[in-house]
Amino acid sequence: MHRLPLSTRSLAAGSFAGLAVFPLTVVALNLVQHGRYHPIRQAMSELALGRDGWLMTIAFCAMGIGTLLLALLLRRTARALVAPLLLTLAGLLDFVSASFHTDPGNVTSTMHGRIHNSAGIATFALFVVAIFASARSFRREPAWQRFAPLTLVWAVCAVGTFFLIPALGNAHFGLAQRIFVATWLSWSIAAATYARRLSAPDDEPAARSSFEQRAARA
Repeated sequence: MHRLPLSTRSLAAGSFAGLAVFPLTVVALNLVQHGRYHPIRQAMSELALGRDGWLMTIAFCAMGIGTLLLALLLRRTARALVAPLLLTLAGLLDFVSASFHTDPGNVTSTMHGRIHNSAGIATFALFVVAIFASARSFRREPAWQRFAPLTLVWAVCAVGTFFLIPALGNAHFGLAQRIFVATWLSWSIAAATYARRLSAPDDEPAARSSFEQRAARA
């Protein structure tokens, strides 16, 4: 039995939704844990240790799904190779971050905390490299050329905000981390939105028609 492939618009909408869940959840939990959690000092992952922290597991999984869909989008629409591979690895690592919680404070003392922190650092690095790789791929693909200069700017900003984390120190770790994550996450959401705009409005009907024609011949 043949399955109807997902259209580009559906992939883009799914990627956008999955990626957007993470910042929305972080904002919601900041409000829920107000007075017991310090967003300027504490890492976002520490929200999983407080009230309704299980929502962070959903947030990480949603971001992983959104990232995997973005990788598929770039492979399909920009014919990129390196960036989709890096994003696929980053998306899978999000599920690792969801499964293993960080330790409270800045001291890593448990295996769960070490795994979570290692997965997070790897995810951050993969995203930065993926944005640089995307900028290069976009320059070669006519449909994406307009987005290439902006992607390069995002990539440079991602590097700058990454080094902002050690520069601000432990007292402002949460703030620096949020700025850095907002940089590459905003690029991911913008890329998904751009991919959706590239798809034809009748993308899904065309896919259904093609499927029906194959079914009739079967």
